[in-house]
Amino acid sequence: MKIFDAHTDILYDVYKRAKNNDLNRFRDYHYKQLKSNANGGIWTLYSPDEFNLIDALKNTIKLIDFSEFDVILGLESLRNLKNVSDLDIIYNLGVRHAMLTWNEENDYATGILGSNNRGITLKGYELLDYMIQKDMIIDLSHLNEKSFYDVLNYTNQNILVSHSNIYELCKHRRNLKDEQLLKLKEANGLLGLTLVGNFISNDLENQTLDNFMEHLKYAINIMGIDNVCFGFDFMDYFDYSKTLNIEEVKSVNDIKKLIDKMFEHGFKKEEIEKITYYNIYNRFKKHIYKGEDKNV
Repeated sequence: MKIFDAHTDILYDVYKRAKNNDLNRFRDYHYKQLKSNANGGIWTLYSPDEFNLIDALKNTIKLIDFSEFDVILGLESLRNLKNVSDLDIIYNLGVRHAMLTWNEENDYATGILGSNNRGITLKGYELLDYMIQKDMIIDLSHLNEKSFYDVLNYTNQNILVSHSNIYELCKHRRNLKDEQLLKLKEANGLLGLTLVGNFISNDLENQTLDNFMEHLKYAINIMGIDNVCFGFDFMDYFDYSKTLNIEEVKSVNDIKKLIDKMFEHGFKKEEIEKITYYNIYNRFKKHIYKGEDKNV
């Protein structure tokens, strides 16, 4: 079964390890897992704190062999984007995806930890204009509700929520309410469901694959099967013993358990292939990394 993961922080892991002089992190850890279990995905450089975004991208890309995977380069938060004009440099490096925030308020938008009354800023709309012009993927993950609706009232081009679940089933502030799901469907956006345990249930004992299946069925019921995919957000490479993913599927090595569970819950092979791969791959394959674009 082919797998295209809508969200993984591989770029950030390679970047952080390189800062500690581990220059072979991708080869020694990620390659071994991915080669047998995943065909590609959106690999992001996560920005939980301050650093030089452009230098981090340049240095990290050099340390990864992309040749055997279909990868879209992405950014989880633009807090470290100093100027909207710097997007030209980032685009030329091959980045085709971005989230405007992580959870923070920044110059462009407001994450879930920001003020409920603050949304997309004037600079944020400039950023959206650039992304629309360049046909980039606009990822609404981590935005507060006002920013979420601000974006969808402005554009419906290349919309993705890469890693969230269903608020009605688990009242986590990163999950989407039914009204948001309907607005996302109206924009023909994609929802990537995640295996982060506390996005599945507030109770540890209910953070299971069976309960994740309920999120999947609920999402399909509202969004339709063609608008649902997976953004696993595996965190084994940060600290395997403390990963926040569910115990049954703690890393990409455990994907077969998820596929088996989908069959067990009555999903057909063609439906599983759509959700695990074709829904997102067919839509965004034009954004797969081909190296720096010297002509842009």
